[in-house]
Formats: sequence, structure tokens, C-alpha cells
Amino acid sequence: MTTSTSNHGSNFHHWIFLQQADLEELMNVLTTVPEADIELLHRVSQKTIQHLSDYQQTRSVHHGGDALSIYTPSSFENSLFWIGGLKPSIYIRLVYSIAGIDSKKLEFELSKLLIIGDRIGSKRVMECNDMQVKLIEALHVETVKSEDKISSRMANLQECVVIEPLMIGSLDGVERALEAHRVAFNEVVMDADELRVKVLTELVDHILTPLQGVHLLVASTRLHLSIHEWGKR
Repeated sequence: MTTSTSNHGSNFHHWIFLQQADLEELMNVLTTVPEADIELLHRVSQKTIQHLSDYQQTRSVHHGGDALSIYTPSSFENSLFWIGGLKPSIYIRLVYSIAGIDSKKLEFELSKLLIIGDRIGSKRVMECNDMQVKLIEALHVETVKSEDKISSRMANLQECVVIEPLMIGSLDGVERALEAHRVAFNEVVMDADELRVKVLTELVDHILTPLQGVHLLVASTRLHLSIHEWGKR
């Protein structure tokens, strides 16, 4: 195991620990903090989002990380992840589910994964007004477009990784080509990470109320921890 992969494993498990602590704090806020305490609700939400952003920075080559290490969690986790994490549109689909905006089928699909604590998908825990729904739907459209562009870049990169080395005669040339692809791969991962934080921040800071934002973060944190628990089994 390389040093960067080993470090990532440590960073990943530390992030899992932080998520568990964040989930406990978020759940405590839901039961003890009044909705009117906007400052506290906002502060707790921002801390959770910052932990996600900090973890993603640790795997950037600009911070001594290695984007290839996104594949070090369990194979089960990787099978459900999109370029190293939850697909950004999942955050929006979670809002649909817990606000009762989307279909019964989606509620069932997501609630099956929420195995830690109560199944949030089994009941509506927040209401969104008409303006919020319009903003959420618009964000969903733009997010899917961004996801498609990043997915296309990843597919092209994977194809080039297979074809280009076969067309290069020297070993040095192959190594240079693979290093160039590693750098390009890192850029794709960083863009995917940036989109995750951007969508989550847009929902929590600009569309949802502070209390609704906490509900979303409970659901998304619970979902990721549930996938991790399933992976360990």
C-alpha cells in the first residue's frame, strides 16, 4: 500500500468518525433547539458541510493527496458512489423524499438505505412551499447537466487510459502518458467534489430554511453512514 493510499485510508476513517459525531449533534439539535434559533441551526449545518469539504481537500494532489485513493473504501461503497462520493443530485432527491415532493417509489428506494435510526424516507418530515419547489427543481436540472458533463469527461479519460499507452512505443512515454492521465483524473474528481459541496450549500444556505437544512443533513449523513455500514458487512 502506498503512503498516499494509507494516508487516505486514515483520512477516510477520520471523516466517518466526524460524520457519526455530526449526525449525533444534528439529531440533538432537532430535538432540543427551537426553530427560531436560526444562528445555532446555521452554525451546526455549516460545520457538517465544512467537514465534507475538508475531507475532499485531503485527497487533492494540491494537498498531498491522490485522487486514485477515492477507490479505497469497500467495493460495495464504490458501487453506489459516483466518482468518489454521493452523486450531487442525491441531495436533491433526498429533499424530494423527506418533503414528500417525489414519488412513493423514490421514498421506498432511499428509505431502504437509511438503516441507521428511524427511516426518514418513511414519512414526511418537512414541508416546502411553491417557491422552494421551483428553486429545487431548477437546481436539479442544472445539477444533472453538470453531472453529465463530468461523467462524460470521466468516460473519455478512461477510454484514453486504455488506448493511448498501446500507441506509445517507449516505457518512458507510457509513464508520462499515465502521469498526465492521473493529473486529469484528479481534476475530474475535484470537480465532482466541488459540485457536491456546491449543491449541498445551495440547498442549505439559499433554498431551505435552517431547520429544513438540518433535516437534509441528517438524511444525507445517515445515508452515507448506512452505505458504509453495509459495505463493512
